Amino acid sequence: MLVYEFHPTAEKELTRLPIKEQERIIIKIKDLCQVKHPLQHRNVIKLRGKKFEQFRLRIGNYRVKFILSNSHTIKITHIQHRQIGY
Repeated sequence: MLVYEFHPTAEKELTRLPIKEQERIIIKIKDLCQVKHPLQHRNVIKLRGKKFEQFRLRIGNYRVKFILSNSHTIKITHIQHRQIGY
């Protein structure tokens, strides 16, 4: 099981989204926390070219970028629309 926490930037980006999308994103993040490692989730990919392990979770038209802080904690760094999130 994983635990998640938001970076202040990600919190601000989440609050700017419509309420329905916020709820959908939170549900999917909680779903992600049920697996042992992020790559076991079908909508997660590892981003290349970074010094540390950074991942991206696809949720409809939005992308949630996060890092694996330790083996049990994911830190959500950005929540962006798919046109911006690449």
